[in-house]
Amino acid sequence: MKRRLSKLLFWVSAFLITGLTVGFPTEHAAVFSREAVAADHAEASKAGAEILLEGGNAADAAAATMLALGAVNPASSGLGGGGFALYYRASDHSLTFLDFRERAPRAASRTMFEVENGDAEGPASSPSQLGGLAAGVPGEPAGIEALVQQFGKLSLREVIAPALRLAEQGFEVSKALAAMGSAFEIQLSKDPVMAAWDLRAGTTLRRPSLARVLRAFAEKGAAVIYGGVIGQEIAASVQEHGGIMTLQDLRAYRVRTREPLETNAFGYRWVTAPPPSAGGFTMIQSLSILEQAVGPRPSYGAPLLHAMAESWKGPFLDRQRYFGDPDQVILPLDKMMDASRIDARAKLVADGKAHPSADYDLPIEWTGARVATPDNAGTSHLCVVDAEGNVASVTTTVNLPFGARFTGGGIVMNDEMDDFASGIGETNAFGLVGGARNLPGPWKRPVSTMSPTIVFDEGKPVLCVGASGGSRIVTAAQQVAMNVLLHGMSAADAVAAPRIHHQGLPETLRVEKVAPLDSSLQDALDALGHRVEPIHNVANVQLIYIEQSAERKRQAASDPRKGGRPAGR
Repeated sequence: MKRRLSKLLFWVSAFLITGLTVGFPTEHAAVFSREAVAADHAEASKAGAEILLEGGNAADAAAATMLALGAVNPASSGLGGGGFALYYRASDHSLTFLDFRERAPRAASRTMFEVENGDAEGPASSPSQLGGLAAGVPGEPAGIEALVQQFGKLSLREVIAPALRLAEQGFEVSKALAAMGSAFEIQLSKDPVMAAWDLRAGTTLRRPSLARVLRAFAEKGAAVIYGGVIGQEIAASVQEHGGIMTLQDLRAYRVRTREPLETNAFGYRWVTAPPPSAGGFTMIQSLSILEQAVGPRPSYGAPLLHAMAESWKGPFLDRQRYFGDPDQVILPLDKMMDASRIDARAKLVADGKAHPSADYDLPIEWTGARVATPDNAGTSHLCVVDAEGNVASVTTTVNLPFGARFTGGGIVMNDEMDDFASGIGETNAFGLVGGARNLPGPWKRPVSTMSPTIVFDEGKPVLCVGASGGSRIVTAAQQVAMNVLLHGMSAADAVAAPRIHHQGLPETLRVEKVAPLDSSLQDALDALGHRVEPIHNVANVQLIYIEQSAERKRQAASDPRKGGRPAGR
């Protein structure tokens, strides 16, 4: 098991959150006066900007950007996946969180992944990562439709048009997509749709199967994917690949509207993702701990990096112990954020030495009651700020590269079932330890780290941020946000700066190779007792900073680690 996991983590680090060059290009950031889109692919940012130019708002542009991302980078996201959207509407200052996370089929059980197959060909090949059992019921089509219907100005047909054009006319294969295609070449060759793709960097790739689905989606809405001919094809393909998803599972899927989490820290109001994300909780508890441990205006340096690493250990342990689908279990968020727990963890952080993660484990006296199950009950991030001041922060995913590495109805199916615990104490592809409350079950949503976030200053949105990269999503997004708001960096510098990561277990502090910390900082962290371990890079972050000036210009940055580029005017 340890050898298989070690090999898998290598592939995940090297390809899922691909860092391409150490010398970052300057094109990854730009400043716009009216509106901006920051996605991890230039064509996707252009699609969102095109919709804004045609009179759409941030909701329309976010939906168009999502669809375009699914077309040009099927390794990361698409209609066969799902995600979260945090939307700020300027006209009434409202905040809405849409949960279109994938969920398990009704026939899912707690023990479905306890017995694993022997070694399979290629990376990420356990039953929760490859094949039909790995696929959860996709949520992105319903999420896109909900976003456009609730907040958009344009029709679904207009919003889909840029992605449909990319699928029909083709696009240039990026270095990131080519790298992931090479890593998973053997598995992709077994699917008739993906086997036909030429994923060499610089070649033109057309996706007629996806174009067919997008045309049907534009004409008939999400119902055609969840209950029509395409839905039937998806269910049949999942079952042919050994899965348990049915047409009834697709028809029963619903987007959930949830109350976002928020906290006040360092003079700002931070609004972020609620459960089933544990990422948002990790961020707001970390910020609360840090403000106590290092004061309201910490300077950048080894003491702050140490404090950040320590502040993440406790929340990641809480994730393992308490988090699950909020529709099926009651989460003790108030108790987890109790002032006495924050204070106890802050005191440990402030003593200036690295502690074993177990020191931060503060069990809660609590019954752990369940909620009755309702009867019908690869990743990318994008930010959009429009001319009206609306803000969309959206994270969407198929989980590991190319999801479960097969297609249904012409779209790449996710492998989101790997975000459930395969067994208590077992680790997933990102080394996160599974807890009992996150075992698979009928129509459950797995716990996530996706953390779309909007930060406010005196009631006005000043920052849209989020990331892709598994368990490293929240730590990367938080660091980049702090770089801008606390350290005065530009958006361009903030996303290019070195990052660290700690998730409690394993007991290692990860530092980047692609953007390495100064050696003196690494030496100082080592002297404080951290076991420093280099990895290729720590997630990929997209950011829009709304300048706090009369012009309120938009500084947009797409992470150069993945080769993205923003767009706007």
